Amino acid sequence: MMAFKRKSYKDITEDIVMQLTKGILKEKHDFKENRFKYMLSNTPVKDIVKIEGALNGIHNVFKKDTDYRLSGNMVEWIPAGDMPDIGTEFHVNYTFSEPSGITDVNPGSVTRTIVEAVSREIDFLYAQMNYVYLSGFIDTSTGNALDLVVSLLGITRKPAEPASGHVTFGRNTPPSETVKSGETHLYDRKKYYGLKSIPVKDISRVKGNLNGKSHTFVKGADYVLKDDLVMWMVDGKKPDKNTVFYVDYIGYEEIKIPEGTKVSTYSREPKNVRTFETTNDEILKMSGEDKWEVDIPVKALVSGKSGNVYAGAITVMPQPPKGIEYVINKKDILNAAPAETDEELRNRAKHALEVAGKATLVSLKSSIEGVEGVRSVIVEDMPDGVAGIVRVIVSGGDEEEIKKVIEDTRSAGIKVEFERPTVVDADVTMTVILDKGVEPLPVEKTIESNIREYVSSLNIGDDVMYGKIISTVLSIRGVYDIPEVRINGGKENIRIRSWERSEARDIKISTKFK
Repeated sequence: MMAFKRKSYKDITEDIVMQLTKGILKEKHDFKENRFKYMLSNTPVKDIVKIEGALNGIHNVFKKDTDYRLSGNMVEWIPAGDMPDIGTEFHVNYTFSEPSGITDVNPGSVTRTIVEAVSREIDFLYAQMNYVYLSGFIDTSTGNALDLVVSLLGITRKPAEPASGHVTFGRNTPPSETVKSGETHLYDRKKYYGLKSIPVKDISRVKGNLNGKSHTFVKGADYVLKDDLVMWMVDGKKPDKNTVFYVDYIGYEEIKIPEGTKVSTYSREPKNVRTFETTNDEILKMSGEDKWEVDIPVKALVSGKSGNVYAGAITVMPQPPKGIEYVINKKDILNAAPAETDEELRNRAKHALEVAGKATLVSLKSSIEGVEGVRSVIVEDMPDGVAGIVRVIVSGGDEEEIKKVIEDTRSAGIKVEFERPTVVDADVTMTVILDKGVEPLPVEKTIESNIREYVSSLNIGDDVMYGKIISTVLSIRGVYDIPEVRINGGKENIRIRSWERSEARDIKISTKFK
């Protein structure tokens, strides 16, 4: 069967015009073995213009008087020339009788206008058919069509992952105090007893039975307050076993930050706001700096790199929890991952059968790459020259899931050593000359963002290229020149070994005007 071939708008238009003005028809015939002559339907035939068909499975335009000739009102194939594949169709374009009376086909004429309108619709139909045809093959399908193709192998596209990290909720003054009297606890010789109303400021009294008599225990000698717990001293007096003791204490109002609390960055443009929500319930605590703070994990509400933010960017609480005065992210949150690209999905699907075979390093790598969150994988055979040992170095993904996939995929008798890459920090210092009239701060932020994005895109074992950083910055609008760049104090690439991965740490930018 001949593969689908899209016909161009120009060819469609010319074919219609030629048929209207010169009587050219495109007639279909089936090529049969040992048959060399084929009668044409409209006679008398004046001339054969073109014959198209399949030659060795590929679309071909045959040559007049070399491959075929006009014999009366028949096409005659020349034995010494090329012929269509047996059992396939060939199309004959030929003229017959006398030309029609239509002669004005210049641009703007009625005939030309009608023909071009019809041809445009036919061209659109060809485009749709071409898209459908290409969507059936792994090398040419894209988007949802590619998802459907690889689903036959049981493979699905890795979705984009939201950025996640921690934010700090806090207040600058202690919460209001509460007094608790007579809180009961059963003494069963444990060392610690947790108080119910936390955080606790101080214990005012502990009372219970000692040797069968009521007794008030001495703070500092018999017990102390430690991390909101009553801790009984080793050498101090203690209540009788299996008796109740009572605690009077001063606590602070409990300030709770519930799961799902939303926080965001600030921008006058709503589209530039990045919103996160907490993933745990937490209670505000007094930090070692006499501040009341708690770190809570958060996750971006949008997936992909658009949710990445730098340290200090999250400062807004649309609905502040009661008693909370501020929020801030003290570290960068830059670990979002985009959805798997068509090319990445295509390559993973091509290795699916090798994975099923459980016999190659490629299958091991492909199976690990299929784990959600995995960013890059290095597979080393016999890393120390010892047969039967394979080392895999994986960036991203859940450790337990990776280990399970390795165990399910490795060949019998092969030991696979799983490791995380060693992080190599990249510190960049540069001096940038700006065009006159450019606002320095936005350009500096864009420079830092582009450098961090470049470094985060590198896989395990990829060098940090000095020239790449320069070209990344020079492409930014408003940058005129970069007289000095240093990476980790030098002016050369950072060599990254096969078990290492680079991460951008400190980026210092000083700007001048030309």
